[in-house]
Amino acid sequence: MHVQFNSVKLNQRETQFVQLACSELTYVQIADRMCVSPRTVDGYRESLFDRLQVKSRVGLALWAVRSGIVAL
Repeated sequence: MHVQFNSVKLNQRETQFVQLACSELTYVQIADRMCVSPRTVDGYRESLFDRLQVKSRVGLALWAVRSGIVAL
C-alpha cells in the first residue's frame, strides 16, 4: 500500500511509522513495534522530515492529519 499526498509517496513501512509517531509511543517503543532497531526508526524520521519538509514530530503529526493518514 502506498499513500500519496502533495506529491510525496510513502511506502507501507513509512506509513506505519507515521501512524505510530502520531501516538504517545517513544521512538524506542516504535522501533519495538515495527521490529526494527531504534537507528532504523531514526532513519525513517530524518528521511520523512526532509521529504515532507517538517521540522518536528508535531509537524509530522499535522502533515499526517492533513493527508488523512491519521484521524483526530
